[in-house]
Amino acid sequence: MRYDVKARPNLRSRVRGKHFIHGWYERSWASELFSETHCHLTRLNQDALGRAIAQAQKSGIELVLNAGGDPESSKLAIQNAREHPVIKACVGLHPWNAGRYSDEVLERLRELVRHPQVVAVSEIGLDYVGRMSSEGKFVNEFADREIQRNAFREQLNIAKKSGLPVIVHDRTPGQEVLDILEEEGSVATGVAIHGFSKDSTYAKRCVDMGVYLSIGLRAISSQDNEALKEIVKQVPLSWLLTETDSQNPEGVLIVAKKIAELKGLSTEHVGLTTTQNLRKLIRQHAH
Repeated sequence: MRYDVKARPNLRSRVRGKHFIHGWYERSWASELFSETHCHLTRLNQDALGRAIAQAQKSGIELVLNAGGDPESSKLAIQNAREHPVIKACVGLHPWNAGRYSDEVLERLRELVRHPQVVAVSEIGLDYVGRMSSEGKFVNEFADREIQRNAFREQLNIAKKSGLPVIVHDRTPGQEVLDILEEEGSVATGVAIHGFSKDSTYAKRCVDMGVYLSIGLRAISSQDNEALKEIVKQVPLSWLLTETDSQNPEGVLIVAKKIAELKGLSTEHVGLTTTQNLRKLIRQHAH
């Protein structure tokens, strides 16, 4: 399957003074090399957060998007961003939490997106597979599909009115999420599919629409995920992002390295290009 898009310029010449230590790059240049599109740092206490960010910056990561999943965690994401400028906040109601969908919750999200630390509406989307229980176990149950759809569309509207991109969770069997994104005109303010795990037809439609694919640490590290690895080979680097979906942003170095191996590129080139992609997605909203 061909992806007929114009390639981004080679950014390798921007890297200066790099030191290769134990297989990774220690930071000693002016601009950032790697970026984290989607992580969950609101679950960390202050000391653990400080350690995670210090290690990330030491490794050359200077842009970290911290996802919200409900009004409370979204508010914490904003507070994290105030304390650590490398962090940018995202606010949203996760589809696992769609049972909380209400006019009051939407109004709280409308208030939160006004904060200058907020660069995207996330984590939002649809999930017809299952969710994590309050005990931290995965259960095969999910919020009512129509409630999820309503919550998703309303948050897309909030993002559009605020001029913010969306980072989307898609665990559905088809392309319903892309259909809704097209219907709502969300690509105009920017879209990324987080933790991409769909097929090549879906990937091609994303590229045709102008939607970024965020490649996750667990999926790209799996020895059995050959379909994803083939998609990563085929999709132009100009449409890829890196993420961990975890509490450890430093893991994006592994993602960048694996993408580089699949594409026959250098790790620093992948890091620089995917960071440029993320900067483009969030545009002027990165304060």
